Amino acid sequence: MLAPLLVGCKPRRKSQTVVVHLLRNLSSPYGSELDRRILDFQGTIPRLKSGQQILVESETGDYKQLLDKQSDSNQDVDLIVMDSADDAKSNSVLMAQLNSAVNVCAGLKACPTVTPSIIPSQIGGDDREAAQAFQTFLQKTP
Repeated sequence: MLAPLLVGCKPRRKSQTVVVHLLRNLSSPYGSELDRRILDFQGTIPRLKSGQQILVESETGDYKQLLDKQSDSNQDVDLIVMDSADDAKSNSVLMAQLNSAVNVCAGLKACPTVTPSIIPSQIGGDDREAAQAFQTFLQKTP
């Protein structure tokens, strides 16, 4: 007798969090401002179109070494925020992607300095959508 009642019920899909792995210079002159912007973004409880929550996490380690390790197949980093375009000089993959970089100086109060951010071309799907949401947020003046 219970079977007809359960037919119309659909199990709720558990919403998972999508993490944006952010590569940035932790000792950047704009580092504390980027910290504030991350907190501002998280405070909006950002979500993908599918409803999954977005969380931003900074990668830790030596900034220059982490930049040098970026390749066209590396999927450990979803968004890179550089202090300047000069940061990409030692990596041909990043140099090739600089033409698609987005300037986030307004969001970091770093203008008139160009502050490029790159979503590596190999990042796709939900990870790309989440990285783009945060990148778009960084383009806006706080």
